[in-house]
Order: sequence, then structure tokens, then C-alpha cells
Amino acid sequence: MSGKYFLATFGCQMNVYDSNLIGGMLEKKGMQATGEAGEADVLIVNTCSIRGGAEDRAYARIAAMRHYKRRNPDVRIAVIGCMAQNHGEKIPVELDHVDYVVGPDNYRELEEMIFKDRPKTPAILTEQNAFENYDGIMAKLDSAVTCHITIMRGCNKRCTYCIVPTVRGVERSREASSIVEEVERAVSEGVKEVCLLGQTVNSYRTEGDDFASLLRKLNRIDGLKRIRFTSPHPRHFDSNAIRAMAESEKVCNHVHIPVQSGSNAMLKKMRRQYTRERFLEIVRELRAEIPNVGLTTDIITGFVGESEADYLETLSLVEEVGFDSAFMFQYSPREGTPAFAEGETLTAAEKQERHERLVQLQMGITERNLDAMAGRVEEILIENRSSRDRNEWIGKTGCCKKVIVPDAPGLGKGSLVSARILTRSGLVLRGESIIA
Repeated sequence: MSGKYFLATFGCQMNVYDSNLIGGMLEKKGMQATGEAGEADVLIVNTCSIRGGAEDRAYARIAAMRHYKRRNPDVRIAVIGCMAQNHGEKIPVELDHVDYVVGPDNYRELEEMIFKDRPKTPAILTEQNAFENYDGIMAKLDSAVTCHITIMRGCNKRCTYCIVPTVRGVERSREASSIVEEVERAVSEGVKEVCLLGQTVNSYRTEGDDFASLLRKLNRIDGLKRIRFTSPHPRHFDSNAIRAMAESEKVCNHVHIPVQSGSNAMLKKMRRQYTRERFLEIVRELRAEIPNVGLTTDIITGFVGESEADYLETLSLVEEVGFDSAFMFQYSPREGTPAFAEGETLTAAEKQERHERLVQLQMGITERNLDAMAGRVEEILIENRSSRDRNEWIGKTGCCKKVIVPDAPGLGKGSLVSARILTRSGLVLRGESIIA
């Protein structure tokens, strides 16, 4: 089959990378991407299952594609990703216009099937493969400046609120040589910054490498300017990994380190495998080893059994650490997780009230931290022109703060320049470039 494909992606950066992986497979065989679903011969929806709302949005998008099938019965529709793995055979029962339901370990089979005759009945491909990490296949690049590269798949942690181990399978890491090759290919095509992806990215390990040694190998790649990674797990932040970050000048001074709760009782119930005290030790070590490190996090409020005292411990941890920003979520029960069987202990109104108090606290800290950057000189990587003013550019500091600077000679997409921070505008900094 030649023709065009349309790909809609829901969820995390891992799904974005997987969509680019599939796009690369299809384009290698002659297909072209299109942003117009009505033009496509193949429609693919890459889904997320982390929260109920994400699944609802995906179902609505897939249902809306029914009219393309009515207009052209030869159009092929594939539902892929975590929701496909989670719901499997339920999907074509509710959405009878779907031709393929494909889990995260079966994208090679999807590629093969698309170029064969359309199946007479929906093809369900959800068998998990503990060895599939897609080595040998490189994702297409969707930016000339930054890109994401998956270094490991799956998760062994079994947090009680999380569906990821069920839908993504067990941990398996790619060979370092394959990762280096993909990063070198990206750099050769103009990429300046890579972000390494994994469900617990710093638990990366092969027979010859761990996360620290991988960072050191990538740090030696000519032309690569910056290295980021997400999302690490606190359990795997040992001194060796932190030292490698500090000694590798291309590793950005930013760490996204999910805490989820500040209460030891809740952390134990969540099976997070660390305590509040250990988390704070990691924060202190990161700040001691990495100058001006930016710290961001994930937090869940309203988990099963969370008391007001537990919640206040989360607020006190947020104040003590002073995160630069946080992704803050109300607990969302997910069928198939251990916590689901317990039933919720808080009303929706109680969860909402706790969430709002946390957001208000964190927003004040975020604004305070941004204000404190006034007068500093930061290196920023220019990513794009500002969408509001074409005479301005927007980029990020190493510690992951957005900065807007006026246009100037020598500035352009991919420029790495020093900028003096002048002021804050909302949650974005404004500055002026310093060009020698």
C-alpha cells in the first residue's frame, strides 16, 4: 500500500515517540503523513490509559472517525497504545468500524498488516513481548531542534494506583550502542537537544551499562548540546547517577523527580519504595552537586485513605523543597490496579478542595522562583518564534524555564545563546540575548 496516513496521539511523550516510530516505519515503505484525516488511507489513534478522562477523549475521537469509513469503506482504522492493550477486544465491540487493535509491543505486526489485505474481522494484537524494545527502528524526527528518544520500555514498580505495568509490560532496556546511533542520527539532522524516555528512565540497565554510563557515553557525542531525561524514579537516584549528571556538561541542570505524596503512610500504600526522608536526601544531594538545578515533580492528591494529616504532609514537603513547577492530579481510580478494589474514601468535592489548595500553594512557589531569576544570565536554546509576536523568539534554559527574547542578528531556531533575565510575564521569563 502507498498513500497517506493520519496519526492522532493522546498521552505522554512515550506515546509521541511511539507515534514517530510508527510514522518512520510507514514512511520508509512509501506512505506520506497528512494532517487531514479526510485525506488518509490509514487512520491511527495512539491512546493513553493513565486516567479515565484520557480514555474518554480517545473513544470520542475514534467514534468520530466512523464517517470516514462510511464515505470510503477501504479506509483502515487502527487503535493502538495503552488503551488498546487495556481494553483489547472491547474496542471493536463498541467501535465496529475499527480494523486493528494493537498494543505497544506489536507495532512491527501493525506495519506488516497495513500493507496486506484489510482483515475481514478486526485484528487484535495485544500479546505482550518481554523482549521487544524496537532496536533497529528509528523514530521520525518532528523537530529540527529537540527530540525524544526512548531508552527503555515497561515498568517493574507496581505502584498501586498505576496501570502502566499492566499495559506496558516489564522493564527492558535498549542496548547503549543502539541509543548512541539514534542520537547521532538525530544530531546529523540538526537536533541540538535529546530527552531520554522511560517509565522509570534512571533504572536503565543492560549487561554492559547503567544509566550513569549511558549519560557519559551520550555526553561524548559531537554536536549534541543538551541531554534531558524523564521520568526518573527516586529509588534509582543513587550517588553514581547524580555524579554522572553533574560531571556530564551536556546534561541539563533540571530534574523531574515525581514524589506523588509527602506522607510516608501514603507512599507505603502507593508502593513507592522510598520514604519522605529519602526523597529529601535526594533533593539535598542534587542541589549540592548540580548548581542552580531546577526541580519539578508529580503529585497525587486524594489517594485512597489519604487523611487531612497525610495531605498536610504533602503541602509541607512542597514548601520545604520549593519545586519550580508540578504536575498535580486528583487520584483517578483505574480498574486493574490494586487500589481500585479498595474504593475511594474521599468525595469528589473533598478531592477538588485539596487539589485547589495544592495548586494555589505551588503556583505561589513557581512565581517566586521565577521572580528570583531576574538579573541572572542563562544559556537558552531557541526553539521557535513566539506565537504571539513574530519579532520574538522563545527558548528554554538548562533548568527548563521558558524565556522570550527579542529578535536580534544571529538568533534563529536552534541557536544556543546567553540571555540576561529581566522580568517575569505570567509563567514565562523575558530577557535579552547577549551575543558576542
